[in-house]
Amino acid sequence: MTQTTSSDRDFLDRYGPWALVAGASEGTGAEFSLQAAAKGLNVILVARRPDKLGELASRIRQTYAVQVRTLALDLSTPGAAAALQHVADGLDLGLVVFNAGGDSVGGRFLESSYEAWRTLLQRNIDLLTEACHRFATALVARGRGGIVLVGSEAALGGTGRLAIYTATKGYALNFGESLWKELKPHGVDVLNVLLGATDTPKLRTVFAKHGLSPDAVHLTPSQEVARVGLARLGQGPTVVLSAPEGSTDSLVSARVRRERVEAQSRFLDNFYGPAA
Repeated sequence: MTQTTSSDRDFLDRYGPWALVAGASEGTGAEFSLQAAAKGLNVILVARRPDKLGELASRIRQTYAVQVRTLALDLSTPGAAAALQHVADGLDLGLVVFNAGGDSVGGRFLESSYEAWRTLLQRNIDLLTEACHRFATALVARGRGGIVLVGSEAALGGTGRLAIYTATKGYALNFGESLWKELKPHGVDVLNVLLGATDTPKLRTVFAKHGLSPDAVHLTPSQEVARVGLARLGQGPTVVLSAPEGSTDSLVSARVRRERVEAQSRFLDNFYGPAA
């Protein structure tokens, strides 16, 4: 067992007592689950593979004095958002982490069928949008909580061999920044966490598949991603993991991105009147 600190108790008061992590089986999702549990939050683990979910649930129960629920679910299937909401029925849910969203297809746009790409679109856009609508409605009603959207630096521009992936991540980035502005007055924090190359089992499998060495690039530890994501949750709307401290680059600077969202939102007052 581990002891919670005063900052953990503050986190629990604001974002507890339950957290849901979608895409929780390994890598960054597992780390978000473990670190949320370490702060005293009960956790709902959601991913496709029940074996991995069971292993992580057992680890959390053995290490932390929290409750754990699991749901084996393919987030690319229709009805997944409703299933996510259903697993949290009756629980005081205060934190939702959307970690599922990797490129499950890969390659050039014309090398895969549209059916394959549609699966990626369903998960990265449709599921994300519907689930955020469902959970944000409940969080606003309770007057506090947080939503973490684990994204990618691919959101910052187009990239060959990642056309659909970069497009969906760009959608999630703009969606999350807009939600940050809309929900913050209601006590709900939203944060985009944009990753670069991150040390996960899935990425190491990709390296192995292509006969490449993971030592060729710098990999951010999954633990660091989760640590920053939870620590910066109240400092949205966006944190880019690779951004140098104090950067003024308009693409990656947390301050500059925040100021732009604020300015653009004020500009809309000219067309729609002051925001309520």
